[in-house]
Amino acid sequence: MQNVDARIRNAAEAREIAKQLEVELAIMLGVEQSLRIALQWMTPDRGNSHKLSTLRFAARSFERHLTRTRVLADYGGYMHLITDANPHLAGEVEALKDVREELQANFERTILQLEYVSPNDAASFGQVCSETERYLEDLEKLGQKEIALLQHSFAQEEGGSG
Repeated sequence: MQNVDARIRNAAEAREIAKQLEVELAIMLGVEQSLRIALQWMTPDRGNSHKLSTLRFAARSFERHLTRTRVLADYGGYMHLITDANPHLAGEVEALKDVREELQANFERTILQLEYVSPNDAASFGQVCSETERYLEDLEKLGQKEIALLQHSFAQEEGGSG
């Protein structure tokens, strides 16, 4: 009977974590879209000072929310559900965390470049924008890998050997 109660609690916890992840992901996608819109904004013949200001704000907002979702995932979130249910996937979870940390470090350098780039230095400004776009693409690929691992984990948990 205790085993059934534990499974019910674990299922309820998994549903709650999944709902929070859904909400947090929706918020993050909205902030990411704002950053992408700022990157696409063209300012011909006016310099980049306004665009730079907007990019700084959007990048900082995105970084804050990304940090929040990373903390939620790693501490009491969905990553522990994967390793608790499938300890043999711990290596894959750690590998994804390592990639995420490297991406985060790169993004932090990009944000620092945004702070110091001159809006009048079109070449450097364009380079920072390109790095930001590349980061978003890499982050999207990482997110797809995390989702695949999460789905794989639940398929193994429910279906056996997966």
